[in-house]
Amino acid sequence: MVTDSPQLEEAALEEDPRWRLVERIVASSSFAKSDRLISFLLYICERSLTGHNDEINEVGIGAHLFNRPNYDPSIDGLVRSHASRLRQRLEQYFNEEGAQESLRLTIPKGGYIPVFQEQQLSPPSAENNPTNIQQANHEAVGPNHDHRAGKKPRSLAIWFLSTALLLACGFIVYLLAHARAAHVEPLPAPQRHAFWKLFLGADQNTMIVCSDTSLATLEDVTGQKVSLAGYLNENYRMHLPPTQSTLPDVVRDIGTRRYTAIADVGILTRLYQLAGANSNHLQFRYARDVRPNDLKEGSMILIGSTYSNPWVEVFDSNMNFTFRDNTSQRGSSIINRSPRSGELRQYDFNKLDASHTVYGVVALRPNLRGSGKVLLLEGTSMAGTEAAADFLFDDAHLLPFLAKIRNRDGSIPYFEVLLQSSSMNGSASQLVVLAYRTSSN
Repeated sequence: MVTDSPQLEEAALEEDPRWRLVERIVASSSFAKSDRLISFLLYICERSLTGHNDEINEVGIGAHLFNRPNYDPSIDGLVRSHASRLRQRLEQYFNEEGAQESLRLTIPKGGYIPVFQEQQLSPPSAENNPTNIQQANHEAVGPNHDHRAGKKPRSLAIWFLSTALLLACGFIVYLLAHARAAHVEPLPAPQRHAFWKLFLGADQNTMIVCSDTSLATLEDVTGQKVSLAGYLNENYRMHLPPTQSTLPDVVRDIGTRRYTAIADVGILTRLYQLAGANSNHLQFRYARDVRPNDLKEGSMILIGSTYSNPWVEVFDSNMNFTFRDNTSQRGSSIINRSPRSGELRQYDFNKLDASHTVYGVVALRPNLRGSGKVLLLEGTSMAGTEAAADFLFDDAHLLPFLAKIRNRDGSIPYFEVLLQSSSMNGSASQLVVLAYRTSSN
């Protein structure tokens, strides 16, 4: 039987055996370290199973998964190449881990609509056929042996061996399924976590914006900070300071590159893993591709300070802890606009500091229309950004903090938290909460 994915209510999607098959597939070792293929498969299957086959086309996939709103199939084969890889991975899954699945999922060539088909399971091999086993036992013990006398011990042995084999196979499948998310295994599912439900819930669309490391490098080279206005019109790549006139082409080339920090990639990976089956509601966007209207609808996660992600500047005026970059002094500072008892007015970071002290800020703010949430993860360095991520992804830090600031009705207020850590080979350690603020807007 072949099904063409009749419409389902989204609430019933989790109970559908076809969706459960999809979840097993994306958790398999065949799809390990293939986040883009996982997103591809989840997107087309979720659209199909909820009755939106008309939305599954090459242009739509290019826009949704690859952030190319003007995707042109005649000159860009990105979707087709990923679809080809996806078909190969599906074939691999059903030839290996999914060989005993009762349903088989395929994506016929020439289109992208998934097809679910009942799969005929392979019959037991001759060596495992019960009749052959009985015949082999008869030959082994001889024709005059009393089978009734030896039946119970052999049956018990077979039962124990079979049980042990099944347990071993189950354990192996479990390890394979969870290997790619092992380092975030303690994280709870978003639907059971009040905070992450704001960004990773089944009904929540969230845009994740990674930092522009090319911009930060350009600012380091020129010693000139780029404002959000300059970032939007791209003048910063054309009008260079006089001191760099001897190497204008090199500087311009730096500004055109599309790099992000490895810390951002780690954060992005952990968010997708935490979202699980809801990851099709996440959209990744490079800072240079964001537009002002994106900050008005839905929820957003901004990674990086204004130094590498100018969009953070939009929220600076309403925050207590703000960043000040000192490109000429090889460092930056976090300004505490309203210091309280025991707090400093300014927390300085210097790249040459022997103590390797770094700072991070995590803030929850409303979007520009108040219709969604914005989560900011800022750091005075890559290690500072990692400190902000460690605070969020470690419930030993996050949950006590949320319990402390939670409103009487159980809701989470808008907040800012200032963190201090140490940089060990570029990574954060020894996380300390220095100060925090909460607000209703």
